[in-house]
Amino acid sequence: MKGRAWFGRRVIKTGVAVFVTASICHLMDLPVMFAVITAIVTTEPTAADSLKKGVIRLPAAALGALFAISLNFCIGQSALTYALVAMLTITTCSKLRLDTGTLVATLTAVAMIPGTTDHVITDFITRMSGTSVGIIVSTLVNFIVLPPKFGPILVGKVDKLFHQAGSSLQLATDHLLCDSEGERTHYYRKLHEQLTNTYQLTQFQYDEWRYRKSTEFERRSFGFLQKKLDYLHLFLFHIGKLCHLRMNQSISPQEYKAVMGAVNSFKTIINDPYHQMDSSHYVQIEELKLIKENHATNQPVLYQLCSELLSLHTAASELALITTDERRFSIQEQAYPDYVFSKKLQYD
Repeated sequence: MKGRAWFGRRVIKTGVAVFVTASICHLMDLPVMFAVITAIVTTEPTAADSLKKGVIRLPAAALGALFAISLNFCIGQSALTYALVAMLTITTCSKLRLDTGTLVATLTAVAMIPGTTDHVITDFITRMSGTSVGIIVSTLVNFIVLPPKFGPILVGKVDKLFHQAGSSLQLATDHLLCDSEGERTHYYRKLHEQLTNTYQLTQFQYDEWRYRKSTEFERRSFGFLQKKLDYLHLFLFHIGKLCHLRMNQSISPQEYKAVMGAVNSFKTIINDPYHQMDSSHYVQIEELKLIKENHATNQPVLYQLCSELLSLHTAASELALITTDERRFSIQEQAYPDYVFSKKLQYD
């Protein structure tokens, strides 16, 4: 377990890429430094990214090498040479829309300046050969060695986001009813950023499936996890609206208790991996409806608060239904990925 914590898949793949790159360069008598730098910075989260960016990084690195050797030949090794090489490489890559290769090209270009000779063509071929080895090896290693599995990672992140959403809902409602001056939108904004990053994982998996085989059950389970993210996005929409409300009238202790009771019930449902609803929750919902009817005109903020919570109930009910259906399907099909509904998540 400690080894997994210290050395993740991407770290291991980077080490393998560096080792293979250095070994090839030693055998072919090529400059190791340029190749190793390239191998380190070109390891990507997915094989798809490696293939797409590798095609761009090769010409970008060639441009950087050309600028480095040419300027070193013309004006020698000086601070101005390093600055001009970096500026020309970045600008040219931007103009030619080789943005994903800018970092690799710039790093390898400035690293090529020391040790260059008067043999311009030989230097260019030698250094580009080493850089090309680094790019090609890192791409192949990323494609072959330890292919990424985003499903278990996504399950863990989705569960964590739902727990945070429940806490954010409770905090926002409590601050609203108590007219607290605390920053209610801070946690909401942070949660929204994490949701955006988690959506990116789904795109990584779909990109990976363009080059790898997948089963029907893997795609179905991934579709279910993406639906959960969509509902979480809907929850955050309603929580965000609550964060921007301002209570301008006091409420009775009975109303406060009813509203917070419903919110705590929502938190329990959101935190539950199966999102189950019991009979007590529906009692809380009826109390919310009654409060909403009683304050339709005389207390618009409380009325809007109840409306948002009732909308949240509708979304939570739909989520509970699709989760129950998917869980039932997973029990019936042995080939269904076991990490989706397992209590203990693993990333093998």
